[in-house]
Amino acid sequence: MIKQKTIIKAVSVIGVGVHSAEQATLSIKPALANSGIRFVRTDLPGLPSLIARPEAVHSTAQATVLGGDGFTIATIEHCLATLAGFEIDNAVVEVDGPELPIGDGSAQVYMDALEQAGSQEQDAAREYMVITERVVYGDDEAFAAIEPYRGFRISCSIAFSHRRIGDQSLTLDIDPQSFKHEIGPARTFGFLKDRERARALGIGLGASLDNTVVLDDAGILNVGGLRFPDEFVRHKMLDALGDLAVLGKPVRGHLEARCSGHELMQGLVKKIAETAGCYRCESFESLAAAGR
Repeated sequence: MIKQKTIIKAVSVIGVGVHSAEQATLSIKPALANSGIRFVRTDLPGLPSLIARPEAVHSTAQATVLGGDGFTIATIEHCLATLAGFEIDNAVVEVDGPELPIGDGSAQVYMDALEQAGSQEQDAAREYMVITERVVYGDDEAFAAIEPYRGFRISCSIAFSHRRIGDQSLTLDIDPQSFKHEIGPARTFGFLKDRERARALGIGLGASLDNTVVLDDAGILNVGGLRFPDEFVRHKMLDALGDLAVLGKPVRGHLEARCSGHELMQGLVKKIAETAGCYRCESFESLAAAGR
């Protein structure tokens, strides 16, 4: 039996929020089987919390934000992507502010934390969300879609007019090793020309060359350049994985994201959750017995 997993010991991450610029301490702790990923605001009275589920998504402007009765928890996608990529099913994520730390703009800070935490099996079977029919959200130019596949695969493509980005595409089968080496290290990116307008809207207040790949008209401003020639599409794949993880179960299917972002991805997540017959939940053993 393939069992659910949680972490062995609690770990902490300290850093600023990329949009709020507020310093925050985040702790990831073990959780009981079948409890999912629960986010807790430790700075608020009563320690309000939310489980990462489609109905908990509050907004998707520039980041994925969970929201409850009078509180929000922002920029959860890199943390969720790392938990999914490391195949952690159950954990409590506590944060003492409105936004999770951005680290260096990739998932590296969360990968480091989970490697330190270790993982342990639990006495419950791991249940998969098995996609049984194609579901699409968006239009021909920009969309997110998922279709049946025997494993878990993501295909991501982007198109930017900037000469250092252009058209990029990548397809990967997702497992802990591919996540760690191919997706997790890819950083978020932004354009210098958009900086003042974004900050006037309260966006990217904590962004810097330490946590964002910044481009001007001439090229990339970061010393050292890119970690991958196609780092931009790899980061979009990281975000897409984090958004899909809001479904609350590991997925067996092929996710395709074309010029997608948090809004399109959460639109797809909601459509999957609300579309009767587009998925079924099965253990790995039942899938293997049926040859699926």
